[in-house]
Amino acid sequence: MSLFSCEVRAEAEFRGTPEAVWRLLTDHARFPQWHPVVVRVEGELAVGARQTEVIRTASGRELTFHPVLTVVAAGRELTRAGRLLLPGLLDNTHSYLIADLGDGRVRVVQRERFTGLLALFLHGRTARDTEARFTTALANLAGQAALAG
Repeated sequence: MSLFSCEVRAEAEFRGTPEAVWRLLTDHARFPQWHPVVVRVEGELAVGARQTEVIRTASGRELTFHPVLTVVAAGRELTRAGRLLLPGLLDNTHSYLIADLGDGRVRVVQRERFTGLLALFLHGRTARDTEARFTTALANLAGQAALAG
């Protein structure tokens, strides 16, 4: 990674099926119940669709983004791409990757890659805080998947 790119990643293995995880990832109304960052998600679930996503920063401030879905592969991957204001300022790609481990277990990876001029400021504490929030989100997702049976 260069100074102008930063990747944050967390993963978890837990009991569940790719289908159950997919239902949770794509149920906009339930998303804020398990993801500590997401306040609201709206939009069609199709490649090329623009989403509206409201997130809460670590400081408690709410920000609205309008990423575009780039991969919608049921039970395997949900990826969206966005940017802050202008291309090259702060671009990001955010993915959930689901792997069926067999025997009723899954691995879910949540990762976000930032590039652009402002990515320089995301290294260090901000990246560690984001990773911790992703880890919490995946633990909560595992709990929701267990409840979904």
